[in-house]
Amino acid sequence: MSQQNIFELLAAPYPAELSEAVNAKLAEGWQLFGHPFANGGEFYQAVVGKVETDEATRKAAEEG
Repeated sequence: MSQQNIFELLAAPYPAELSEAVNAKLAEGWQLFGHPFANGGEFYQAVVGKVETDEATRKAAEEG
């Protein structure tokens, strides 16, 4: 088994809501990726986590 990074972009209409979403992900073991930013009236933060994969699944994803 190996680990693969997975990324997610959290979005919210208000900074307080984004903060709640980020804190929930951090509590699950995710880490911040980059800085928060705003665009078009929304607030964003990227996070990165790890997922366990076996070698066959990883090779299939790379070939797909």
